[in-house]
Amino acid sequence: MRTTLLIIFILLGIKGFSQADSVAYSRDFQLFEGMYLTYLDFRHNWPIPKEKITSDIGKDQLDFYSKMMEKDKIEYVERDGNKDFVKPEKVWGYCQNNVIYINVNKSFFRIPVFGAISFFVATVDVYNYSPGYNVFNNGNMPSGGARGTAKELREFLLNFYTGQLIEFSLEKVEELLKPDAAVYNEFMTLSKKKKKESATKYIRVYNENHPIYFPKN
Repeated sequence: MRTTLLIIFILLGIKGFSQADSVAYSRDFQLFEGMYLTYLDFRHNWPIPKEKITSDIGKDQLDFYSKMMEKDKIEYVERDGNKDFVKPEKVWGYCQNNVIYINVNKSFFRIPVFGAISFFVATVDVYNYSPGYNVFNNGNMPSGGARGTAKELREFLLNFYTGQLIEFSLEKVEELLKPDAAVYNEFMTLSKKKKKESATKYIRVYNENHPIYFPKN
């Protein structure tokens, strides 16, 4: 059932529903709580509620969704009553207390700046290589060595209407601001340092000028 409806949404287009059939997002807008299996589930405010998720983890726990990501698979019941499951790495995110959390490498991260352009910070694994050390000649090993990972904070941008997740850069911010000539032109007059310092401010202004819409349910 869900697959059929999502295909219909795709055929209609991501912006397929008209504003007459939708509601502008605001602080007073109530998003449905639950787990988004896909970007389209998020886009159409259609999550799997906790009550439909099969789990031995207490659903009143604040870290319920994070704990679910430690499972091999997440089982749930569809709206038509059929049982299904999803791999944790395939889950797009979830909504809790009207706040969106997005899945990056099986960890959920809060989206503090939410709108047509969203901004958030996530911890990612960065692979590094150590050539090793030879204790006999007090020098680096000529070959071999060790590979490892390190945790790093990275900034990301999310395009609400396409679902594209982009690693933050000033060039990407400029590209996303272009549809609003006034905001874009003002941002482009800033020095590189000022752009870095005020990027989220201009993203917020852009979002105020370009409200996002969710379909009426």
